[in-house]
Amino acid sequence: MVYCGKPSKGCSNCRERKIRCDQREPGCGQCEKREQQCPGYRNMVDLMFRDESSHVIKKAKAKARRKSGGMSAGSGSSPERASSATPPDSAVQEQPRGKRRMLDTTRPAESSKQPAADDSFLPSPESGNWPAIPVGASLYTLAPSCQERGMAYFFSRYVTIDVNSCHQRFDFVYDIWKPVSLLPGRQVDGVLASMTAVGLMGLANMTHSRNTIDAARKSYGIALNLTNNALRDPAEAVKDTTMLSVLILGLFEMMTEANHRTLKAWQQHIDGAAALAKLRGMSQFRTRSGIRMFLMLCQNVMISCIQKELPMPPTLVELRDELAKIFKTDEPSIEISRPIYMVLQLRYDIKRGNISDPDTMVDKLNAVEDEFDSVMSAFPESWQYRVFRVSRQHPAVFRSICHVYPAMWIATIWNGLRTCRILVLETIVSELNKLLKSGTITDGVIFQRYEREHQKARSKLERLQRAIIASVPQHFGLLDPLGSYVDTLTPMSSAQGQADLGDDQLCDPPSEQDSLSSTTSDEGLTLRDLNQAEDPEEGAERYMLLASATNSIVWPLYLIGMSSACSNALRQYVVGRLYAVYKETGSTQAKTVADIIVNRKSSPLEQVRLPLRTHEGLGV
Repeated sequence: MVYCGKPSKGCSNCRERKIRCDQREPGCGQCEKREQQCPGYRNMVDLMFRDESSHVIKKAKAKARRKSGGMSAGSGSSPERASSATPPDSAVQEQPRGKRRMLDTTRPAESSKQPAADDSFLPSPESGNWPAIPVGASLYTLAPSCQERGMAYFFSRYVTIDVNSCHQRFDFVYDIWKPVSLLPGRQVDGVLASMTAVGLMGLANMTHSRNTIDAARKSYGIALNLTNNALRDPAEAVKDTTMLSVLILGLFEMMTEANHRTLKAWQQHIDGAAALAKLRGMSQFRTRSGIRMFLMLCQNVMISCIQKELPMPPTLVELRDELAKIFKTDEPSIEISRPIYMVLQLRYDIKRGNISDPDTMVDKLNAVEDEFDSVMSAFPESWQYRVFRVSRQHPAVFRSICHVYPAMWIATIWNGLRTCRILVLETIVSELNKLLKSGTITDGVIFQRYEREHQKARSKLERLQRAIIASVPQHFGLLDPLGSYVDTLTPMSSAQGQADLGDDQLCDPPSEQDSLSSTTSDEGLTLRDLNQAEDPEEGAERYMLLASATNSIVWPLYLIGMSSACSNALRQYVVGRLYAVYKETGSTQAKTVADIIVNRKSSPLEQVRLPLRTHEGLGV
């Protein structure tokens, strides 16, 4: 199979007219304007490769004839293939000939005797067109078919995939990288090795093939060497291709087995990328691909800072502020990170003991919560969701209410901010619980104030949970905002949706036998404890499970399932949806997270029971 370049995604009518196709579903707008029937769109992955089997067979036979001709002419000793067990250094020192001749960078005359360059997508030592490479890369001898499968998987999952399907999208890769076989001189390519490694690891996770795992690790090793060599060169270090390699290598670590070692390796990649962004400075914002990579890096650094209990690096915050000044857009995609950075800083101050006074802590937590409220209330009309009631019960729809967003990535942004708010509110509830049960508050006015704060936080918690749960059907592809089925649903106002998913329905009604001592509950995940693990190793495993989950609904469902405000009925729904993700996508992270929620230990209720008032709207 040979790579054919990036094909057009438009319909055939637009391609023939050479105009831009808006790729709407079920038909494009251009065809609609011309009152034509849109023929639909092609499968991008199928178009990126074509069958070159006959061409490859023909070249292989020609190569065999040339070899046999050379041997009959009495060329002396036939070249020996170096043993696979030979270390890289010795392999280069011995300067073996034949198929390893491309490693000899000091003898261009010899290389000119090689057959004509092969235009197949992924070069390899076996095909005779591998470029001169550093010592550390001399063992990269993957079979071409193995490389092709890895690249095909990477492109199908991370490049051509729909915008709604994955949060790690490298669809900008063509702007900064071209396949090596299309470049003059066939330069060494760390991006190629990185993408191959990620693709093969993805295949290995699906097939559990030991050979594929070994090939993925081999490709990862060469990519690491090539990237490190680039980082040592000041001119190469600041290139977009180097940053791209580092980001893809970080993705590889997230796909491997979740443990403390892989967590450390992933964090090292992220720390290196952050240092690289600092070195690149404002120059990285000259292109859209540079901006995309920086924003992707900020997301990864933020995840790393959460695990390490650190605030965002000031350098990245400053660069992001500068980007916000020069990157003017109607969408608040850059500003939404501001309250998240505030949460990281506040968590750092709490964990380090910089903020220990309960009053001060609650005030600062409320200030962060107000900032989230301000940012989300400023979302444009194009980001708003609609509330519907479904006519038939479905296991993916809780209480028959669902939200439909204009696009899945918009729903992901809403839920991402909601999960941060849940952590803040759980922390407020936890701190207020301690104060209200401590018996140290003698002033009745202060006690009533804490009660009101507690009630307000609990009410917001449940509203946020309902909003996330209502978005789940769309995450499962059950509701297409452009599909005709949405038109058959019953539209509702936010207040109606709130009433139908009210507090009395979201929470299990207590029985007459329930009492403060017999009821069990748990403290939710707070800024003090994000995983509730019993030891650091278990904490690292949980963290990598959540960070590596490619389905964006896994983390919000986990947070709800572990929440102090989660009822038994809601917890059963959450577990069922996580198992559904596992069955439909094969995501082992979703299954493991569901098991964590199921096996969660309950402790005697330490919440202060307060009546909750109904708040208007679900705009959270």
